[in-house]
Amino acid sequence: MARNELRNGGIAVEIEPQVFNLIACLASAPGRVLSRDEIIDAVWQGRIVSDSAVSTRINAARQALGDDGKSQRMIRTVSRRGFLFVPEIEVVESAAAPIGSHATGGRPDSDAGVGQERPSIVVLPFDNLSDDPGQSFFSDGIADDIITDLSRYGELFVIARQSAFAFHDRDGSGYDFARELGVAYLLEGSVRRAGGRVRVTAQLIDMATRNTLWAERFDRDVEDILDVQEEIATVIVNTLVGQVSLRHYKRVQMSGGDAISAYDHALKAQQHIWDFSRESAARARREAEAAIRLDPGFARAHAVLGWAHHIEGSNGWSEDPNRPFDKALVHAKAAIAADPNEPWGHCVLGFTLWWRDRDRDFRRGLEEAWLAVRLNPSNAHFRMIVGATFAYMGQGKEALREIDLAMRFNPFYPGLYLVHRSRALFVAGRFEEALSDSERAAVEMPGHANALALLAACYAALDRHGRAADAVAELRSASPDFTVGYARRTLPFADPEDLELLCRLLGDAGLPD
Repeated sequence: MARNELRNGGIAVEIEPQVFNLIACLASAPGRVLSRDEIIDAVWQGRIVSDSAVSTRINAARQALGDDGKSQRMIRTVSRRGFLFVPEIEVVESAAAPIGSHATGGRPDSDAGVGQERPSIVVLPFDNLSDDPGQSFFSDGIADDIITDLSRYGELFVIARQSAFAFHDRDGSGYDFARELGVAYLLEGSVRRAGGRVRVTAQLIDMATRNTLWAERFDRDVEDILDVQEEIATVIVNTLVGQVSLRHYKRVQMSGGDAISAYDHALKAQQHIWDFSRESAARARREAEAAIRLDPGFARAHAVLGWAHHIEGSNGWSEDPNRPFDKALVHAKAAIAADPNEPWGHCVLGFTLWWRDRDRDFRRGLEEAWLAVRLNPSNAHFRMIVGATFAYMGQGKEALREIDLAMRFNPFYPGLYLVHRSRALFVAGRFEEALSDSERAAVEMPGHANALALLAACYAALDRHGRAADAVAELRSASPDFTVGYARRTLPFADPEDLELLCRLLGDAGLPD
């Protein structure tokens, strides 16, 4: 039988099973408040337990972690709600495999088992290259923010700060340290601050090949140092998550279709989503369904499946115009039921609530989108969905604010950002600017019916009727069932005048009734 051990500062301490299980329970939900009932269900399997017994075990857990009831560095009491775990240590069983083996299905120097679990990453403390050693607070702060934000992404296994920052006390290279940890990816960087300027560099390294997958340099004026720190960390996180997910997706594709995990099916589904064509939406739906067959309670898979159904409905790719939205609603709710803290579930539920013609519930939809932002503030996609909601609500200024922020945070944003930005400009009456974004969106997503409809409407609004007719021909090729009548029945503009203007312009462009 494996002993229950806790590793703190590199020292393994054996602790009693119930306390170990309590720490493991709290550590399984970092950053989320767990109620006493949730803890009792997980640790005591629902047996009747007094508040004093729970408090005694909480105190014992704190003691094992070198914490106490006064400082509450790692286990915090949240009044009238429960307990919050702030990860600084790593809980393991002594017989467990190394982190890289457990998290990625194989050590990084071998592709054995690639595609079995989430890709793992360590973020090393950034080097302080400034003349002032006291500026290390800023270099450490950027790495700390990146670790915190990355930990909110369920698709990654992120080494905790305390383990990563142990590199401060080590000799040798970052690569050697990351190899000891057994991770698949290493992020390292440096900070140089001089006068009123700061330069931050970062690079992402694939441990299997030692190749640099991505590198970037950020030069900023320093007015509010904390704002600069937050912005740079957020941009790095959005870029890094996209790079790691794409890299892992390619490895899954190369490994073939046999014996891949539910996570890998969900990853493939999510990659297909962003292509926004009839074929890619169908592929996304099939991959998400495969993930759910393997793991019926996989929240992310339900969310992606809901989104795939939604794409088919919103682009007119279904014989029954209502069924896709009904399915999207079912799977969004299933995602939230499986994990209330899965932001994609709330995101999909949000836009489904205002797309369904039986709901058009913009208030609740906006609330769900904002909840997704709060659950993962660094994820630019959720900001973009908030902006999309505002655009359909006819609030172009608010929409542009959120979408432009999302674009700044995610420099490699997908074409969908352009579609929603074009719509925000359209409802604001800024047709020339809307056309610019629509043209770019149509190039990136030539099969996206709504992008092509906006393009045709913008051309018509600017009296470029020949180009409008060409856009309609592309729209009819991508979605033969997309007509003016379909747009009037389906597109969820809150202001009837916005919808009527779009429909009139689509008619002027030659789209049939």
